[in-house]
Amino acid sequence: MQKFFELIPSGTNFNFVKNAKKFILLSIVLLITSIGAMIYNGATHGSVLNFGIDFQGGSTVRLALKQDAAVEVQQVRDALETLGYQGASALTVPDAENEVLIRVKEVHSIDPAQAKACEDAIAGYDKAKLVAFNYPPEGSSKIFLKFDAQPIYGEVEKILEAAGCEGKADKGTGKEGEFPVEVSLIGIGAKLQEQLDAHFGAGTVDHIVSSETVGAKVGNQLKRDGVQSLLYAIGFIFLYVMLRFDLRYAPGGIVALAHDALMVVGAFAITYKEFNLQTIAALLTVVGYSINDTIVVFDRIRERVALNREGDIEEITNTALNETLSRTILTSTTTMIVVLSIWLIGSGPIKDFAFALIIGLLVGTYSSLFIASPLFLWINKRFYGGEGHLLAVEREERAGTGTLLGSASAEEVDEISGKTVGEIRSEARGEIGAGEGEDEGAAEVADAGETAGGSVDDDAMVKKLLEKEREADGGGEQRSSRRRRRRPGA
Repeated sequence: MQKFFELIPSGTNFNFVKNAKKFILLSIVLLITSIGAMIYNGATHGSVLNFGIDFQGGSTVRLALKQDAAVEVQQVRDALETLGYQGASALTVPDAENEVLIRVKEVHSIDPAQAKACEDAIAGYDKAKLVAFNYPPEGSSKIFLKFDAQPIYGEVEKILEAAGCEGKADKGTGKEGEFPVEVSLIGIGAKLQEQLDAHFGAGTVDHIVSSETVGAKVGNQLKRDGVQSLLYAIGFIFLYVMLRFDLRYAPGGIVALAHDALMVVGAFAITYKEFNLQTIAALLTVVGYSINDTIVVFDRIRERVALNREGDIEEITNTALNETLSRTILTSTTTMIVVLSIWLIGSGPIKDFAFALIIGLLVGTYSSLFIASPLFLWINKRFYGGEGHLLAVEREERAGTGTLLGSASAEEVDEISGKTVGEIRSEARGEIGAGEGEDEGAAEVADAGETAGGSVDDDAMVKKLLEKEREADGGGEQRSSRRRRRRPGA
């Protein structure tokens, strides 16, 4: 006989259901620890999580250094700290020689207070009277001015720079007779280039490859969008599980998803790693991966319940969990190998993305076994009386009364006997005819099916036949498998 490698030996019977309370308690402890870490971060760092530029606002600048500059990335980090950029980071750019990616929390825009100071300063310009000063909402990179006469741009730049609005003045657009001026505020990229050249020597920075800035308002909007995307994903998954199975399964799957997401967020709170848009993407990936594993477990539970409707639901669930254990561990392990490789080799945002996936894979596998399934059992016991399947009562009524069978068409198959309704009716009539005058039971069936007009009522006849069949199987006592019925009179 050919043998295959088994990670989990067949016949393994770990009692998941019995130990569920211990693991639920462990989850509660971890969740409390995560919340405690967020409170601590808020008290010490001013923010519950280390929000990145995407959520908090800031700038990302990619600079190309001179080939002969001989400046290491660590030297750039030290220079940023010396220049006063708190929380800044610098990373080498993969596959790009002598390029460095810098992230700082500063933006090139000015706040309303600075804008007012600049307006007051330029209002004192004596060669042209200021008619209008327009600075759009926070995050803008331009100031729009209007004068009653043509100003000298260089003088305007010096006045604004002294007031804290450093930038380049140029002719704007306006109506005839107006003298508009647009002042483009110096971006953080240009500022960093100047500062690094001054720190390491002129010509250290060859050019600015790219420069991106996210304002505080945009960051807050991204926060809201990120949370909404996560809630929408969980909500639609709830609907899918509810339609794919029933309401007994859906709450367990959703609680498991929320548990996994909170665990990942808690890991970022404890380690104080940067929480950004890549982390939201990782959370959505974890949610999808986790529900996939949970669906496999639920499907096996439902399959087992269908095969043994009268068995103990907890034992059936435990058997199903053990049967899927090997598949669950193998799938998670192979995925974990890839994610660990990314985490070990990668750097910067991709490393944090891999970290989120590692935590998500661990808690996702764990929650499918110890969170989703126990909650399914609790809901089944609390709201459904612990029945193995919702259709169990309906089928018992069908077997006892024949009402559902009698109303069915002749081509439909009875799930209890495995025969079509037409075959059962024909068999009943044949049994009555063969035993007429000899079989007391057959006579009873005939009497039950005879109406006042002398015709035979199929529904009543079939009902009586099934009752006689059940009595012949053991005095009306239900057996564990209703499919193996003896033919009447056999």
